Amino acid sequence: MLDFHLSEIGLFDTARARDAQVRGLTRFLPEAEPEPLDKADLLKIEAECRRDRLALLDATDEAYRSSAQGRAFAARLASAGPEGLIYTRKGDTALEDVHRYIVRDAVQWLTLWLAGYRPDPLWHALAKAVALMAVLDDVAVPPQDVAGGVHRIGDESLGEVLDRVKVLGGDRDARWLAHAYQETLFSARIQFHEKWSASGPGMAPPGHLDAIQAYVREPDVLRASIVRTYAAETLPVMHLIAYYFRLPFDDCDWAAFVSASVAQTLGMDISKDQYGVGVKETTNFGARPERDESENVRHRTLLHSTFLRLTASFHDVSDFPSTVYDRYSRVSLSYARLVDRYIERRAMTRLPMNDSLSAVVNEVLTSR
Repeated sequence: MLDFHLSEIGLFDTARARDAQVRGLTRFLPEAEPEPLDKADLLKIEAECRRDRLALLDATDEAYRSSAQGRAFAARLASAGPEGLIYTRKGDTALEDVHRYIVRDAVQWLTLWLAGYRPDPLWHALAKAVALMAVLDDVAVPPQDVAGGVHRIGDESLGEVLDRVKVLGGDRDARWLAHAYQETLFSARIQFHEKWSASGPGMAPPGHLDAIQAYVREPDVLRASIVRTYAAETLPVMHLIAYYFRLPFDDCDWAAFVSASVAQTLGMDISKDQYGVGVKETTNFGARPERDESENVRHRTLLHSTFLRLTASFHDVSDFPSTVYDRYSRVSLSYARLVDRYIERRAMTRLPMNDSLSAVVNEVLTSR
């Protein structure tokens, strides 16, 4: 299920040029069989994390509306040009450029998640939906702009693209799309508050409302990974993948669904840590410069064991949903090797797109 030959289409040109050993996706196998997380316990922990995060969001929303810091940040955004709204740190000066690169990222991610690129309208529409979700990490977008349709890429809002996905999807269960939309609104609030939290003295919220420190305050790796997943957009994407593969909504194994989504986030952090991407960032879950080496080793061990426990229930299972979850949970281990977004993060500069990739990006951007 995880075999994928990059030579099928030139969407990963940079990865091939930089790593001649790339033949497929990394399979992360433990030396000993890990104990899977108890499904009921996982769902209970996720519900607690969601409740606590929603309470923090409500309090932060109120502070943003009523505090001098919130008004100052809102005023800065209102008067800022494109460069003041962009958080990529890769030299981008135009929103159109950021949109083009995030569509590129979505094309590469979706190729990995769905085991290949398919030149059909539904695939392209899903890629655009993923781009509209993921760009919330790269640009300061007020949550109401997502809900109100002001937030757009290629002159389409997320709601409009999901409506197009519904038409193209035929008899697929549209409840997956509705849930993807709601999860994105949840993530949009977190992403926006993260940017407010990073806005600097005199403008940032009080420390107890710091959206970035919310990860650090969690007592263990599993809870921190779940909370980080809410901002990482991996849950709404899992809904899109379930829609694409016609997974049953009513009979969904929600514990497996959450496990795959959290593992996707955690695998991304493991991959970034392995290749030295973002090691100085507060949200980095791997090695940190301020820790001594023994603490970094201990923390890495916790990351790996949590990842393995999240994915253990997918091993050697033949039912189709489990194979979908298994792939989604593991592909992120290869991101820092394959996906241009993470290769760019090492030097904080943009990479050129080859003709094949550029053509697909153009098709996704302009499709309506």
